[in-house]
Amino acid sequence: MNSQKLILSASLLATLPLVANIAAAAEPAQRAVQATNFSLGLVASDSDTKDSTSNGTFGLGAIGTMPIGDLFGASLSGNFSRTTARTSDVLLDLTSESSSRQTCRFNNSDGALSVFARKPTLGRISASYGKGKVTSDCGNESVFVSTGDDSMGIDYYRVGAEAYLGNFTFGAVHTSTEPENGAKLESDIFSASWYPLASLKVTLSGGDLYNQDTYGIEIEHQPEFMGESLGVALGYSVIDRDQRIGTINFSVVFHFGTKVELKTRDRQYR
Repeated sequence: MNSQKLILSASLLATLPLVANIAAAAEPAQRAVQATNFSLGLVASDSDTKDSTSNGTFGLGAIGTMPIGDLFGASLSGNFSRTTARTSDVLLDLTSESSSRQTCRFNNSDGALSVFARKPTLGRISASYGKGKVTSDCGNESVFVSTGDDSMGIDYYRVGAEAYLGNFTFGAVHTSTEPENGAKLESDIFSASWYPLASLKVTLSGGDLYNQDTYGIEIEHQPEFMGESLGVALGYSVIDRDQRIGTINFSVVFHFGTKVELKTRDRQYR
């Protein structure tokens, strides 16, 4: 009887490596991007400048992300927004240098390509190139100072890194923005995110935005009753200078074909 038990135990032990290999094979591979995915979102913001008027923006954004092998991924994004803004420091009325329109609208469009390397258990490094255009909708008598007409092109380059440590993510992004016929602008933003729940994220950020100190907070959530396909975010940021600028941001994003928790989405799909 004891010999039978020994044989049975030995047989079970011999099958454990096979069972482990089968279980590992059943789990999805840890790739930079688990699967190709798409998102479409609405973004709204309101900026209040001290001793000046408020600026409001409303726009649409779309992004597609795909794997390139196991280690690399790439994303292509496009955005369009419309801003109602104070223009006295940007546009000149050609009929009179001493006067300027107080408010007008701008149409903003841009597209960007990003490539990145990621280990879902460690972090991510990325590089991006984007190109945009800003067009004023203020009549035929107003122009951008740098271009002499009612439109201005913008190129930007961005490099970033993220580190994943349990329920925390630490990141840094450097952006170089080159307006058409204008001076290059540099910014460095650092962030720390915490996931108190798998579908809730709180992010604190701060840094140097075009030679101005800036800091902010954002809360992002994927409501469970929406099947974890829809995310909402609310944030507030401040640019600290003589004319202090405070901005409230709100966004709603729908994710197609991926019903995963926010923490998983950030580290395996975005």
